[in-house]
Amino acid sequence: EIMEQIVIEEIKKLFKKKRNTLYSVRIVYIVYTDTINVFFEEQKIGESTYSYPIGQFTGDMKDKMHEFAKRITKETKVSAKLFNL
Repeated sequence: EIMEQIVIEEIKKLFKKKRNTLYSVRIVYIVYTDTINVFFEEQKIGESTYSYPIGQFTGDMKDKMHEFAKRITKETKVSAKLFNL
């Protein structure tokens, strides 16, 4: 899947490994629009979280998201979490 590879490359670009900063990927299924949105999140300790939209999938990809989250964590070392999936 090309979109999966694009998302992984985007995460690798955004993951700067700055000190005192937490990184994660949030994969969210939106029921009303039947879409899956992917966000890269970074939070410097003591500050608010910045969230960057980095990808979108159609709802028919729902079943593949658990494996995709594992792949993200494995290939980028950034923890990926699923919401509404």
